[in-house]
Amino acid sequence: MRRFLLIFALTAGAACCLVTAGCSSPVRTMDKDTLDRRVAEHEQRVLDQRDRLAWRLLRRIERLHAAQQSAGHEGPVDVNVLLLSSGGQYGAFGVGVLSGWSESEAPDYMLPSFDIVTGVSTGAMIAPFAMTGEDYSIRRITELFGQADASFARLRGALFFLPWRTSLFDTRVLRDRIESEVDEATVEKIARAHAADQSLLIGAVDLDLGRFHVWDMGPMAVDAMATGDHTMLHNALISSASIPGAFPAVEIDGVLYADGAAALATFLGLDGDAVRQVVHAFEARNPGAPTPRLRMWMIVNGHIDAPAELADLGWTSVAVRSASVLSRYSLRTTLRQMQLGAALIGRDIGVPVDFRYISVPENVELPEPTNRLFDQAFMAELHELGARMGRDPASWRTEAIAPDIPGSSILLRDVRFDAMDDIR
Repeated sequence: MRRFLLIFALTAGAACCLVTAGCSSPVRTMDKDTLDRRVAEHEQRVLDQRDRLAWRLLRRIERLHAAQQSAGHEGPVDVNVLLLSSGGQYGAFGVGVLSGWSESEAPDYMLPSFDIVTGVSTGAMIAPFAMTGEDYSIRRITELFGQADASFARLRGALFFLPWRTSLFDTRVLRDRIESEVDEATVEKIARAHAADQSLLIGAVDLDLGRFHVWDMGPMAVDAMATGDHTMLHNALISSASIPGAFPAVEIDGVLYADGAAALATFLGLDGDAVRQVVHAFEARNPGAPTPRLRMWMIVNGHIDAPAELADLGWTSVAVRSASVLSRYSLRTTLRQMQLGAALIGRDIGVPVDFRYISVPENVELPEPTNRLFDQAFMAELHELGARMGRDPASWRTEAIAPDIPGSSILLRDVRFDAMDDIR
C-alpha cells in the first residue's frame, strides 16, 4: 500500500509543478496563538493522561484480583494487552487471527478478555471489536473487511492531485460504513468496558504539534452514551486511519489529525516505568497478593521485513523501494522496542512478562495494490491465512529480533561462546 501511495504522491508532486500558483488549501480554524498555547500545554496533557491510564490499570488489576479471590483461586492474575498494528488492507490478516484465535482451546493460548487494547490505523478499526471479545463483534469486523472494495476509497476525479484538494481519495463510503458499524450498541460496550477499568486506546498523529496522540476511547464512549452524539468518538477513530495525503485529515476541536502509522506502527499506551509503578502500588495496597502476570499479544498486519527484490536504477524505483524498507524497518524497530520494554518491566517487577507476536509469514507474497486500496479477493485470502494461524498456538512467536545488529533482519539466538575458543 505504501508503494501505491508513494507512486501517487510522486505523480501528484510532478503534476503540481505544472499547476498555476495562487491556489490555496482550505482555511484552518486554529490561529497561531492557539497553536503556541497548545504547544506549551502539551506535556502536561500527556502526563495527566499517563496518570489516568496508570490509575485505571491499577484498579483493573485489583478488580481481577478480587474476582479471583471470590472464585477461590490463589494464583497471580493475568493482565492481557492486545496491540494491533497498522497495515491498510492487510488488516484482514489481523481480523482473521482474531477469528481463528476465538476457536482455539489450547491451554494458555485461548482468546483472553483483554484489559488493554491498542490500535493504529487499520488496527484502530479492529480494536473496538476486539475489546468486546464477543463472537458477534468479531463477525462484524470480519464482514466490514470482507466487504471493503474500491467504493470505499475513490480518486477525486481526473484532477485528484490538485494541491488544494484535501486528499487524493474520497472516503465518504468508508466513513459511513465505519460509523454504521461502530453503532450505539458497540459504543455502549466500549463504555461498559471503561466502567470495568479496561482501556481502549487509539493512536493518531497531531499534525499541528507533530506528535503521536493517544485517544482514550472509553471516556468518549461514556460521553457519547450520555449525549447521544457519537461524532467525537467516530472522528477520533477515523483520524487514526486517515492515510496522510490519500485520505482526508480529520479536524477535531480545531486540531488536525492523521494516520497514527506516520509515527508508530503500534504502541502500549503506558511507558515501562508507569507499569512498574502500577505493579508495585498493587503489591503495596494488597499485601501478600502474587505479582500480576503481564501478557502482551501483538498482531502485525503484514510482514516484519521488506522482501528482497532488485531495484531499478530509476529515481522513482529507488524512492519507492526506500519507502518500503523504511516502513518495514520502522515496524521492526517498534516491535523490538516492545520486546525490550517487556523484558525490562519483567526485570523490574521480578516476574517475566510474556511477549508474543504474530505476523504474515515471509514466504507469503503481499502484492502492492496497483490501482485500488482494497482488493477483496486478496483480503479474503489473508483473512483465511490469519484464521489458520490464529487457531494454531505455534503461530505465536517469542524470539527476539534485530535490528540490534545493524543491517540485520535475522532472529537472534544465544551467543555460542563454546564455539569461540579458537577465535582471537
